[in-house]
Amino acid sequence: METPEGPSDAELIARVRTGDLEAYGELFGRHHHAAERMARQLVPANDADDLASDAFAKVLDALRGGGGPDVSFRAYLLTTVRRVHVDRIRSGRKVQATDDIAAYEREPETFDDPTVTGFESGAAAKAFASLPERWQAVLWHTEVEGEKPAAIAPLLGLTANGVSALAYRAREGLRQAYLQQHLADVAGDRCRWTTERLGAYVRGGLTKRENRNVREHLDDCAKCTAVYLELVEVNSALPALLAPALLGTAGLGYLAAASGAKVGLVGFFVTGWKKATENSTRTAVSAGAVVVVAVAAVLAAIALTGNDTPPAAINNPPAQQPTQPPGEPPTVPPVKPSTVKPPSAQPTTAPTTEPPTAPTEPEPTETQEPSPTPTPSEPTAATPTPTPPEPTTPILDEGMVTISMPSGGGGPSTRAVSTQAAGVRFVITIKVPAANAKPVIVGIKYGKGLRWPLSGNPTGWTCAPAAGTCTATNPATPASLPVTFDAPTGGSATERTFTVSAKSGRLYDDDSETLIAPPRTDENLLRIVAGKVDPDVHHRVLTVAPGTGRSSVTLKIGYGSSLEWPIAANPVGWRCSAKTRTCTALTPARPAPLPAAFDVPVDGSTAARTFTVAATAGLVSDTDAQVLAGIRLDETLLQIVTPTPHTDPNPFVYNRFLKVNGVANRRVTLEISWGRNLSFLSALDKGWTCSRSSDIRRATCWTDDYRKPFNSEWTAWLPGTGTGNRITVSARVGGREDTDTDQIPPTGSRR
Repeated sequence: METPEGPSDAELIARVRTGDLEAYGELFGRHHHAAERMARQLVPANDADDLASDAFAKVLDALRGGGGPDVSFRAYLLTTVRRVHVDRIRSGRKVQATDDIAAYEREPETFDDPTVTGFESGAAAKAFASLPERWQAVLWHTEVEGEKPAAIAPLLGLTANGVSALAYRAREGLRQAYLQQHLADVAGDRCRWTTERLGAYVRGGLTKRENRNVREHLDDCAKCTAVYLELVEVNSALPALLAPALLGTAGLGYLAAASGAKVGLVGFFVTGWKKATENSTRTAVSAGAVVVVAVAAVLAAIALTGNDTPPAAINNPPAQQPTQPPGEPPTVPPVKPSTVKPPSAQPTTAPTTEPPTAPTEPEPTETQEPSPTPTPSEPTAATPTPTPPEPTTPILDEGMVTISMPSGGGGPSTRAVSTQAAGVRFVITIKVPAANAKPVIVGIKYGKGLRWPLSGNPTGWTCAPAAGTCTATNPATPASLPVTFDAPTGGSATERTFTVSAKSGRLYDDDSETLIAPPRTDENLLRIVAGKVDPDVHHRVLTVAPGTGRSSVTLKIGYGSSLEWPIAANPVGWRCSAKTRTCTALTPARPAPLPAAFDVPVDGSTAARTFTVAATAGLVSDTDAQVLAGIRLDETLLQIVTPTPHTDPNPFVYNRFLKVNGVANRRVTLEISWGRNLSFLSALDKGWTCSRSSDIRRATCWTDDYRKPFNSEWTAWLPGTGTGNRITVSARVGGREDTDTDQIPPTGSRR
């Protein structure tokens, strides 16, 4: 499934609240055209850009202060355009000089839009305001602005299919919220029973018997009929209801500009009226007045926006329409009842003033041949009554799915996840009608920061992890379904959210929860293991455990004064910096092993020989440390060789070859000291460098590419066998060290 490109409006809004102005620039680019289109309905075209810019500044201030929208940025912005315009009107009123100050000491008058007041006080606008902001956003973009799901998907952070599903739920939620506005005022159980079923009645989702009961009640109850007609408007004329409620009289002009034509929005109400007359049998006069008043409100709104005149069908009424005498109240034209009526117990006679719509069959006369009468042995076959098809319209049951956390502690949005917890447990409860025989199927979807939360088949369920579904073995009383998610290690709210969808027959419902991810320590996140064995280098491998939902994995390496930066340039799978002492994994979900090589410290305290690695993966961290051993003694490393007469390169001095065993092409350091009766001539071999310290009887010689023993030359001023004629050599290679001594014999001796 393709995911939308770029962050959603909700993610951009959250970034703006943290001070990210680049995120607000992206919001500006997405919605600036709509803001200008709205501004053109309120001010001249050359002032529209300034009005839209002021509105964007107001919204930015609101977001910085912690207010403003969380999801529905477009609707909030367009409302702000209208409010900024109203504020300009207030501030632009002329100052009038007067002696009567008392008239100006009362509360200032507010600027009210009389057309909008009627809409905002209506049940549809109140129902819309009661919806979650995410539902408001998808209704605004799909129903009011008429945008395609693919265009809306990036704004909401969903796929096109996800937008369609969310819009379906939002429309159903609006109908339910609208009916809830009326239930408090319903008098009588019969009216309440009818009102609760009006939503399904509009969609044709009732049984044949329920449909007949609702229709009969509407024939006798004008109040419920009025509610029904308003619900039809909600179902079919949503743009014309919601745009004025939020944008004022300019809302209808905004819609017309968005569609590229001056549309007669009364057509929305005409459609609603047609639906009303198709489903009801007899419409009360008061109910018809609801539609007429709604049409009049739309006409008034169009006139106030300064748009073109309405279509000719509305401008030019039929010539047969009677003229209202002046001075008398306007009359509401009676509504013609539907020609289709339910069967009645009492026969009715058609009015004599209205001709029949179809010719009636003539009565049989005596001259007509009578129908054959069946004999008792041949009973008349009864005409079978066709079984009406079972309705297939889905019905949202908000109480079907419940997600809870066992053992108390509040919901996942307030309950902290233990730092040692292996997972977070939830219980899914499914409620179905008594004696339900329809299969009960539960689907579980989750963000990339989570994994499939079930192992095998829980009691009472058969699950298919590949399909992400579980089926209840007993559909009449589904067992509770326990699920356990691994505690998330990071990621956005979307990546840490799971959704449970349930379906049984026509009934469906879904619910979602977001797992929190507090910072925590995981001792299993980081491991430091020994690498290849090398007596001269401490090889270590830094490994980070794999995990889903991570946006980054970082290692910070600290070390004492006796150590140096241990990472080679451009290690596989990592981007490292010796300056900041950090390495960042190129694949956070599965970081590659990171090799580290420390030279063996020559000396120093424990702290100077200690290195520390701090790993951070999302909100999970771990820190490990090791103390590296210093130089160790190797008795076989150094050998002082006295040449034979045949191998002595210079017979006039004492030569001693300083040989380092088992070493090739490595750095070798020799620390040489001697007694007072000897003199070091410092005859150097190629590739060796020597330096003497302030002490005249000490020298250091080294090479970075050891190839052969170092030849040292000596002279003896006095013969002897004591310390005055002794040389001491310490050889160090990597992490090994060895010290040997030799006695320079008196003149004439070559031993």
